[in-house]
Amino acid sequence: MTTTRTLWDRLFAIAVACLLALVIIRPFFLPVEQGDHYVYLAEHLVRGELSVNDIPADYSDVITWEGNKYLPFGPLPAVVAIPFLPLMDLAGTRDMVWVGLALTLVNIFLLARVLGQMGLEQDRRKWALLLFFGGTTYYASLVVSATWYFAHLVVTTCYFLAISEALGKKRVWLVGLFIGLAGMTRLTALFALPFFVWLMWWDSRRDKAPAAMEENQRKQTAEGDTPQKKVQAGVLARYALLLAGLLVPLIVLGLYNYARFANPLESGYGFASLTYGALEQAREHGVFGLVHIPKNLFMLLLQSPVPYPSIDAPVLEFPYIQPSPWGMGLIFVSPALFYAFRANIKERFVQACWLAVVFIMVPVITYYGVGWVQFGYRYGLDFIPFLLLLAAIGLGQPMSKLARVLILVGVVVNIWGAFWLSKWV
Repeated sequence: MTTTRTLWDRLFAIAVACLLALVIIRPFFLPVEQGDHYVYLAEHLVRGELSVNDIPADYSDVITWEGNKYLPFGPLPAVVAIPFLPLMDLAGTRDMVWVGLALTLVNIFLLARVLGQMGLEQDRRKWALLLFFGGTTYYASLVVSATWYFAHLVVTTCYFLAISEALGKKRVWLVGLFIGLAGMTRLTALFALPFFVWLMWWDSRRDKAPAAMEENQRKQTAEGDTPQKKVQAGVLARYALLLAGLLVPLIVLGLYNYARFANPLESGYGFASLTYGALEQAREHGVFGLVHIPKNLFMLLLQSPVPYPSIDAPVLEFPYIQPSPWGMGLIFVSPALFYAFRANIKERFVQACWLAVVFIMVPVITYYGVGWVQFGYRYGLDFIPFLLLLAAIGLGQPMSKLARVLILVGVVVNIWGAFWLSKWV
C-alpha cells in the first residue's frame, strides 16, 4: 500500500513539474504574437483613455469607431493587468503569461478552499486540482495567456470567489458582485446565476425547520407578523442583495460601452468584421441559433485529433496527428471530467452544479463561433469549473487507479495541446 501511494505521489509530482516547466519556458522560446490587447487597454485606462489608438494595425478583434480604435472584449482583464504594468516594463515584456501565472496561483488557492468547503479529503482535493489546472483546456489558456485565453482565467477567479463565498460566509451581495465581475469579462458567465439561486433557495428552506418555526411562533406580533412572513422577507432581502451586487459591475460595463459607442448594450462586436470565411458564413445563420448546436456539441464532445500535416497529404509525417484548430472533444482532452456523471444527483450541491453547466451551455452551444483557434473547446471553460466540482465528487474515495490514470492522461494530452497552441499563436 505504501509503495503504491509513493508511486502515485511521484507521478503526481512529475506531472506538476512538467506543467510548470512549459509555463516558464514557453515565453522564452515561443513568444506569442498579437496577444497583448489587454496590455494596450490597461496602459490607456491608466491614462484615463478608453481607446487603444496605438495598437498595431494588423491586430485582429479591434473595432474602429468614429476615428478611434476600441476593443470589444470585457474590460476587467485589462483592469487586472494594471498592477503588473510596472513589472512588465521593468522586465521588458508584454507577455501576459506572467500575469496568468500569478492569477492561476490565486485560482489554485481558491479551488483548494472550495473543495475543502465541499468536505472532500486531501487526496481527492489534490487530484482534482491537477485535473482542472493540468488536465483541462485551462492549462493551454494559461500557457498561451493571449487575450482570448486570459479572459477565461479571470472568469475562473470570479467563479471560485463566488462559489467559496456561497459555501462559506454566504454574503450574497459579494456573490452577486463576483458574478457581475465575471460578466464584465465574458457575458456568458452571468448564466452561472442559477447555481447560486438554487443554493440560496435551499438555504431558505432550512430556515423553515420546524424547531425554528416553533421558537419564532412564540414571538409573532399582534399585527400578524408570522414566522413564515419573516422567512419570506428574509429570502427576498437576500435575493435583493444578490441582485444589487450583480448590478454594480454591469452598470459599470454599461457606462463603459456608452462612453465608447453611445449605447450601453454595444460592446463593439456589432461593428466587428469577420475575416474567416467559415465564420462569416456561420454568422449568416444568426449570431445565436439552434442551427449552431450540432457543430458546437461535436467540437465540445467528439472532435478528434486530425492527420499531420493534413488529411490531403500523400503520406503522413511525424508526429502523424495534431490537434484540430477548431477544437477537440472532452473525451480526448479531459476524459476524467466524465466522473461528473457519478455525482449523486439527489444532492442539492450537485443539482446546483448541473444547473450552472446547463444554463451556461445554452449561449455557448447556440453561438455561431466555436472558438477558433484553440486547443480543446475553450468556450467550455465557461462551465468546466462547475463540471470539475461534479467530477471531484464523482471521483469517490478511495480514488480508483483508473481515475488517477485518466487524470494523468489528460495532463499529457494538455501539455501536448498547450505546446501545439503556443506554436500556432
